[in-house]
Amino acid sequence: MLTLLVIAACLLAACGTGSTGGDAAGGKASSSDPGQSAGSKGGTGVNLTVMTNVVGEPAKVLQEIANQFMKDNPDIKVDFSAPGAEYENIMKMKMASNELPDVFATHGWAKVRYGAYLADLKDEEWASKLNASIKPAVTDDQGKVFVLPMDQDKGGPVYNSSVLEKYGIQVPMTWDELMKAAEEIKTKSNGEVVPIHIGGADSWPIGQFFDFYATSVFISPEKNDGAQLLDGTFDWNRFDALPQMFLSLQEKGYLNKDVLTAKYSDSAKAFAEGKAAFGIYGPFLIEEAKKLNPDLKAGLMPIHSVAAGDAPTLVGGEKTTWGVWKDSPNSDAARKFVAYYAKPENVALVAAANALPPGLDGVATDAGSLTADFEKFKDLRVFPYFDRVYLPNGMWDVMCKNGQDLLAGGITPREFSENMKKEYERLRAAK
Repeated sequence: MLTLLVIAACLLAACGTGSTGGDAAGGKASSSDPGQSAGSKGGTGVNLTVMTNVVGEPAKVLQEIANQFMKDNPDIKVDFSAPGAEYENIMKMKMASNELPDVFATHGWAKVRYGAYLADLKDEEWASKLNASIKPAVTDDQGKVFVLPMDQDKGGPVYNSSVLEKYGIQVPMTWDELMKAAEEIKTKSNGEVVPIHIGGADSWPIGQFFDFYATSVFISPEKNDGAQLLDGTFDWNRFDALPQMFLSLQEKGYLNKDVLTAKYSDSAKAFAEGKAAFGIYGPFLIEEAKKLNPDLKAGLMPIHSVAAGDAPTLVGGEKTTWGVWKDSPNSDAARKFVAYYAKPENVALVAAANALPPGLDGVATDAGSLTADFEKFKDLRVFPYFDRVYLPNGMWDVMCKNGQDLLAGGITPREFSENMKKEYERLRAAK
């Protein structure tokens, strides 16, 4: 236990000293004054602590805007941190101690998890420009605006167009079509192209699979389990179908053999090189891969329907956000920082980095080659992420870890469901 506490303390210390000069994906960064307390005034200026969950190119864009903000506001120093996979754990500890960053990202949990810690931003000039599609996710019935949504998550898995064209495969719309396509790609490429690449060492790509397809199995069909998941009466024997679907991908040879040691960056590399046909990620995988192969041809596809007679769907909700800690000692500077990101040119930069629609009206959608895909699928049903609505707070890590254990052969689909049921009931009772 003592060791865990020491590790946690080190994580917090590392996060607090990050600056805009560090690695955008959460690498170690140094502060010009490491002895200065976070959020305090330094000299005649303000020291603003800012933390985000995003990684890769989107984090780099956020950091570059922060650098420009400091040039335009030399009295405000921004300590920018992007700790990557440790973000949620760090934020949980900060909430427990009630010592949050002045500005932080909410990664889909603006209302449910972070709502009590966030200042109301409804009086900000940009608040009147919230796009109608994202507004319900970042406001409440009383009109409180929890965060600035610079973009809005709307997506599904992605495909490498060149790979599909090479093997004469149509973009699959159902799970059965996806399985047929995977078999053809594996066979026709003699194993040189992996049908689906997952960076399982990072764990969250595994959670992404369950978040996507839980909707197809339990929520989107006409006869669904939504009400039962919400009221606690769900029969967890029914959940077996989802981990079995996931395990079957490995058993049939449709996943990369190094799925448990590969990282997200490896998925992007394989996708860029035409060695992977599908990515169960989102449009951001395409943008990441294009840094390695600017000529990459790729597209967005909906989340495949599973039940007979059901239609494919998209997932939507928060993506890149900034909220202000309600007890921030630097509230004015924090609001000024957030408003800077709400400038149309900055919203456009952030949205384009994720190849997603903007969260504010008055900013043109520039999703590059995916703009046509968003237009094509504009009439599909858009569901929120499964875990954000139908599971209690804390279940995301449970899905990720059990997914890893499943692929490693440590548990069966039935045991996966039993573990989910146990944690679901425990976390519901702890509310």
